[in-house]
Amino acid sequence: MTLLKKSLLALSLLAGASALSVPAAADQIQPPAPACNRACLENIAEAYLKALVTHDPTKGPIAKNARYTENSVVLNLPDGLWRTASGVGPYRLFIADPKMNTIAFQAKVQENGAPILLSTRLVVDDGKITRIEAMVARANATGGARDPRLPPAPVAPGATPPAPPRGDQLGDRARPQFFQTLAPGERRSREDMVVIANSYFSALENNDGSRKPPFAPTCHRLENGNPTTNNPVPASGVRGAGNMGCAEGFATGNYRIDTRLRFRRYLAIDEERGLVYARIAFDHDGTVREYTNALGQVQRPGGTAPFTWDIAEVFQIKNGMIDQVEALLVANPYGVAPNWDDGIKMPSYGY
Repeated sequence: MTLLKKSLLALSLLAGASALSVPAAADQIQPPAPACNRACLENIAEAYLKALVTHDPTKGPIAKNARYTENSVVLNLPDGLWRTASGVGPYRLFIADPKMNTIAFQAKVQENGAPILLSTRLVVDDGKITRIEAMVARANATGGARDPRLPPAPVAPGATPPAPPRGDQLGDRARPQFFQTLAPGERRSREDMVVIANSYFSALENNDGSRKPPFAPTCHRLENGNPTTNNPVPASGVRGAGNMGCAEGFATGNYRIDTRLRFRRYLAIDEERGLVYARIAFDHDGTVREYTNALGQVQRPGGTAPFTWDIAEVFQIKNGMIDQVEALLVANPYGVAPNWDDGIKMPSYGY
């Protein structure tokens, strides 16, 4: 039994699952020989972004039959952001995986002059991009700042209105931890990195605080550029999960509205820097109307309808612990599927 299969079995027992079949796709952990190193992949990603703002895919290293999805919808190039991108800022977070001939990135882009966040996975064959999986986080479809021209989001009676957006904390350069070359003793195998990242999602699904991922004391998470951990305690003096570190926040059971985490796909692994890039669907099924977390705080979710977060998440793993997390989120119709079936796939315990 491989380490990955052993870890999957251990995780299933921790989650209370009665049985678990290891998906055949887990065998993809053994990748093909690299044809393009880190510098090569990063150059291809930059060429992709440069072509994006020209609205002409032939200006970039893109295969004629390249498959493109945007926010889990299949589109023909050029369409979607390929028609509306108007600029690219300096922010970059690359997750290069030469063993899988893949690079993923997070970037800041302008769309018709408006700031947006872009997360994209590129698969490269013979120097050409053949698969493009893009997530475009626009202000009116994310958990970040809302377009001021839109009416306020509906809030259920008795629910606490959402806090005002805290503003973009990304700046022009990703956090320095994402650029560190880890010492050999600080690294973990590709198998272990996938299992560690997956433990994060397993703890979030129907979160009750009982499942504990291996968080570093310095762990910090940003979602759509906003910090969702380690925020200052408000004037009321009442601490919530957002004012805590990653481990303490998870232990509160505050994220119970994440009722099902489907399509857990691990698409790029950078062993040298300890980075894992995942795409996943977070379902909020609308049935969790009130609950009490481990702090004794009564939580009443504001949303009234089911929906699904389409999420791209980057984990920095050092010494076997999750240290930094950066996620992009887009609200999609409930039950949306990613329109891709590749990558290293791991199970959801609620699906």
